[in-house]
Amino acid sequence: MATSAIVTNRSLDNTYIEDFSADYASDALRLFIANFQQLQDSQVLDIGPVCGDNINFLAQQVKRIYVCDMFTRLDRDKRKGLQSGRVWRHLDYPAETFDGILLWDLCDRLDDREVGRLVDLCHTMIKQGGILMLSALGEQVKDVTQPVINCFVIKDDFRLYLRPQPHLHLPLYGRQNRDVLSMLAPFRPVKSFTCRNGVREFLFRRD
Repeated sequence: MATSAIVTNRSLDNTYIEDFSADYASDALRLFIANFQQLQDSQVLDIGPVCGDNINFLAQQVKRIYVCDMFTRLDRDKRKGLQSGRVWRHLDYPAETFDGILLWDLCDRLDDREVGRLVDLCHTMIKQGGILMLSALGEQVKDVTQPVINCFVIKDDFRLYLRPQPHLHLPLYGRQNRDVLSMLAPFRPVKSFTCRNGVREFLFRRD
């Protein structure tokens, strides 16, 4: 996959953490949820980190919510020195199971080869017409070395705030918008947003 991933190489300062962690309204999440309003048996997969707030919120919006925390699994395998390819066995759901998948910023933590594997799995797991939501950190992260991993916590009125997960340690890859669109090529881009704190949100559909 020909993307221009950049591994960042400078430390994160406290000011940036404070500004970046501000809560923000997520138009992408609102549209993502709207896709399931008319479905009586909607199923959504959240690929982590695990968050009780998100489980409670999504349980009120969709029929079934599944959570598979790939952040924790990737971190554990890397600590043990295991080959990264083993971790994808956890996403062994049957083909066309889900109406929607939440990736959050997982792709920011994967190299191009790993992203390709993840995207292929998502394309298999999601139903025809299903929608995928992906978040990506802003352009400013190119000047930061491995900032803390955050959980995107859903609050009322589709607002998100970032809850630090300091126990997780994964590399950070900064990508431009065109690279994000390229690596999700099996899907059709639907909408994209840039939030006031720099987080970029993308919606993709499987045609």
